[in-house]
Amino acid sequence: MTIRGLLLDFYGTVVHDDDEPFAAVCSDVAAATGLRRHEVSTAWSQEYERVADEAHGDAFRRLRDLARDSLARTLPPREHGLDLDALLDPLYAQWTAPQAYPDALELLADPPVPVCLVSDVDDDVLLAALAHLRLDVPLRVTSEQSRAYKPAAPSFEHALGLLGLGPDEVVHVGDSLTSDVAGAHSVGIRSVWVDRTGRDAPSGDHAPTWTVRDLRPLRDLVRAQT
Repeated sequence: MTIRGLLLDFYGTVVHDDDEPFAAVCSDVAAATGLRRHEVSTAWSQEYERVADEAHGDAFRRLRDLARDSLARTLPPREHGLDLDALLDPLYAQWTAPQAYPDALELLADPPVPVCLVSDVDDDVLLAALAHLRLDVPLRVTSEQSRAYKPAAPSFEHALGLLGLGPDEVVHVGDSLTSDVAGAHSVGIRSVWVDRTGRDAPSGDHAPTWTVRDLRPLRDLVRAQT
C-alpha cells in the first residue's frame, strides 16, 4: 500500500524522552520521604498508567494534572504536604524544552509525505516545545485535543482526519510498543517502531510492521511503498 502520510510520535521519537528528569524526580521524592527510588519509580509509573487509561472523553485530564496527582497517590499520607509542583519542575522543564534528535530534524526539514504529530501532551506543552526547537509542524494532535491518551483510538483517528487519509494510506512512527505500535494496529494503521536502544521486538500479532534505529530510513521506506 502506498504511504501518503506519516503519523509521528514526539517524545522519544522526535525529541529525547523524559527518562532522566523522571529519575531525578524519583530521587528527590525518595530523599524527601525515605522511600527507595525504585519504589517511587515503580509505584508512580503504575499509578500514572492507571489514571491515564481512565482519562478519556468526559473524564479527560491534562498531562500535568495526571503527573502530579498520580505521584501524590504514591506517597505515604504523612508526606502529602510536599510541594509536588516544585518536585516536578525538572519533568515540566523537559517537556517544554526538549532536545531533538538530529535525524528527526532532518526528516521534518524535508518530509517525503505530509506529517502529523501525535503526542500525549497538553496543547501548551507541545507548542512550547516546538517553539523552543523552532519547528513549524502545522498538523499536530495532542491528547488534550483528542480527549484521550494513546493507545486509545481517538488521537490516531483525529490525525487521519487532519491528513484527510485512510488508515491504509499512512504509517505511525513511534518508540512505544504499547502506545504507538499497538495503538496504531488497533485502528488498522501500519507501524514503524523506533528502537534507538536495541530492545527486543515482540513477535506475532504484536510485532511492529517495520523496525528502525532512527528516522533516517523513513524516506526510503516511504519510497519503497509507492
